[in-house]
Amino acid sequence: MRLWSILLILLTAPVPAYSGAWLREKGKGFSSNTVSVTQNYDISESTFLEYGVRDDLTLGAEVSFLASSYGLQSGSATLFLRRPLGRQGRPNVWSAELGIGAAWVGDVVTPNVKAGLSWGRGFTLAEKNGWITIDSSLSWDVYLQEHLAKVDSTAGINLGERFSGMLQIFHASTSTTTATSIAPSIIVRPIKSRPDIRLQIGAETLITDSSNPALKLSIWREF
Repeated sequence: MRLWSILLILLTAPVPAYSGAWLREKGKGFSSNTVSVTQNYDISESTFLEYGVRDDLTLGAEVSFLASSYGLQSGSATLFLRRPLGRQGRPNVWSAELGIGAAWVGDVVTPNVKAGLSWGRGFTLAEKNGWITIDSSLSWDVYLQEHLAKVDSTAGINLGERFSGMLQIFHASTSTTTATSIAPSIIVRPIKSRPDIRLQIGAETLITDSSNPALKLSIWREF
């Protein structure tokens, strides 16, 4: 169960979606494709999609794959919907999320359900715009009766027309395992004439054990 718990945390590591508690506008979408490689050559890939069905309803999907350095392959997939809480347009933004999905390790496939609560707020610092989000969630494995609780905190600031900086802290725990990691990154708009495409370059390491840090590369696209 300890191995399963660690893999469950790795598989559900948050994809760096820009929206946080904010919903997508009606007819607008967002995608993120991420590749992560650790010092021990654990390789993970993830795809994150969001689409605004209405101004008060965002649908999304997340698919992740992990190939560990000792040969075990695993993955997860989740479909979710996000709704606002309270009136929109206020400085403090709240939203709730519900999802269903499945995770697999080797030939073992287990379904799960997920519920989440997010808070976000924009701010201005030295005439630069920034944002803060806190995303909390609880996933429950239907068969194994295993839970995964997560609290992900993000602080970002727009440094200019083409660059942004972001710092994230991810905390996840199951009944047997707890992990907290820190992930600084920079977000670049590589093509000036294409504001809908951004590149995120960053790193992530466990706070209690920095012996196996990861390099992360993401491509963001708004459509």
